[in-house]
Amino acid sequence: MKRLPDIDVVLLSWNRSQMTLETVHNLIKQEDVNLKIWIVDQGSKEEELQLLKEATKQYPNVQITELKRNVGVPAGRNIGTHLGNAEYTVSIDNDAIFESSDALKRVVEIFEQEPKIAVVSFRIKNFYTGQDDELSWVYPKTLKSSRDKRFLTARFVGCGHAIRRQVFEKVGGYDDDLFFYWEEVDFSFRAINLGYQLVYTPEISVLHKVAPEARVRWEDQRFYFLVRNAIYINLKYNQDFLKALVLALGYTVKGFYNFLPLQALRGVVDGIRMYKKLSFKSLGSSLQLTESARNYVWEHETQYRGNLLNRLKSEVFVGLPTRD
Repeated sequence: MKRLPDIDVVLLSWNRSQMTLETVHNLIKQEDVNLKIWIVDQGSKEEELQLLKEATKQYPNVQITELKRNVGVPAGRNIGTHLGNAEYTVSIDNDAIFESSDALKRVVEIFEQEPKIAVVSFRIKNFYTGQDDELSWVYPKTLKSSRDKRFLTARFVGCGHAIRRQVFEKVGGYDDDLFFYWEEVDFSFRAINLGYQLVYTPEISVLHKVAPEARVRWEDQRFYFLVRNAIYINLKYNQDFLKALVLALGYTVKGFYNFLPLQALRGVVDGIRMYKKLSFKSLGSSLQLTESARNYVWEHETQYRGNLLNRLKSEVFVGLPTRD
C-alpha cells in the first residue's frame, strides 16, 4: 500500500478560537495526505486558549504552541514551519476553510510534478458570497480577468498558500522584522532570486470568512506597515534610492489623499531606518535581485501594472479598500 504524502499546515491563532476550530475540522477532512496541523497561538485570552486546547485533544496530529504574545505574521509562520518537517507546508488563515476535500492532495501533485515551483498560491473567495475576495487579490488588477486561469506570478497571497520546505530553508524563511504586510513579496523575491517560480492556482480555493459588514481599519497603523515595509523591501532588493524616493513620494501622496499623512511619513522614515539596520548586517549586497529575477518580476508582475500615468490613477489617487 502506497504511503500517503506528508504535509504540514500552519495556523496562526489569536483569539477567535471557534473559527480556528472550524478551520481545524475542515483540515481534518482533507483526503489522501498524512496531515499535521501546527497551531501557533499569539497571546489569546486564557478562555480562548483553553477552548482551543480542549477541543483539539482528540486529534493527535494537532499541536498547539503558545507564544504568550503577538510576534507578527512572518515570525509566527517561521515558528510554525520550523515545528514541522514535511516536504510541503501550507498556511491558511484561521478564519478560512478549503472549498474541497482534495485541496492538499492537489498541492502535493503540483509540487511533485513541477520541481521549479516554490510556492502555490490559492484562489481566495468570500465564504458568505462565494465571490472572489477582492482584498486578497494581490496580483496586478489587469489580471483579474484571468482569475479562472492558472498563471505564474511574482507574489502569493497570505490567506492561503503552500511552500516547498526546501525553498523555505534555502531563503531563510520569512523576514521577522516585517511583522505585518508584504512578507509574502519579500519571500517571493528571494525564491525568484534562486531561480524558482510561483504559481496562482484557481482550482485550489479557500473560503475566507469575511463578514459582509466587516471593514478594514486603516487608522489602526495598517497603512503605516504597508508603507514602511514597501520602502524597506524596495531598498533591500533594488538598492536604488531614486526608485525608493519615487515610491516614497507616491505613498506620501496616497497617505494625504486618504487622510493618513502621519502614517505615510512615519512609514517612509522607518522603512529607510530598517534598510540601514539591514546594511549594518552586511546582507544588503547579497539580496539584490539578479538580472534573471528582474526579468521574471517584469514578465509576471510589473508589465501588467501599466505606465506611470496608469499607476497614478489606479494605485495612488485612489481610496484605500474596505470590506464593504
